[in-house]
Amino acid sequence: MKFNKIALAFVLLFIPLYGGFCRTGIGGAYTYNLSTTPTDCVSATFRQDTQPWSVLTNAHLDCNKFSVFVDNWFINERIAEHLDYFVLWGISGEFLKNDEKMEISTGARAGIGLDFFFFRRHLEIFTQFVWNPYYGIKLNEDNEISPLFRPASFPCTAGLRLWF
Repeated sequence: MKFNKIALAFVLLFIPLYGGFCRTGIGGAYTYNLSTTPTDCVSATFRQDTQPWSVLTNAHLDCNKFSVFVDNWFINERIAEHLDYFVLWGISGEFLKNDEKMEISTGARAGIGLDFFFFRRHLEIFTQFVWNPYYGIKLNEDNEISPLFRPASFPCTAGLRLWF
């Protein structure tokens, strides 16, 4: 539980720093990974409307795991008045610590998504599908280090952002 408090403190410190540069969308999301054991998580997303970068942070509730995803939405086009689509590339980082093991990993990301906007583009509902292969190291309870590689990781995320 201490890890979740640290993750929450990081997010709360990051909001004012990031939000000071431009109009920012902050929200929550639910992520389900099609290729690994799913875990419940709460998310905070930060995205500037004038830049192609998006930052998504996940704090997993059932294990001490924290994830950060930094994505560049190099295509972000409007399909209709309330509907946009985007194509992204980015990087990921994850840290997991519990009684049995510790894992640190990083990886590349490539994906697509949809944005639905309401209330003069102040409320955004989004969904995205990403391919996120990653590698890292795992330290088990016997202090044995082993490599970690998952070439097939497909997180699907749905959430909303409030723009201010």
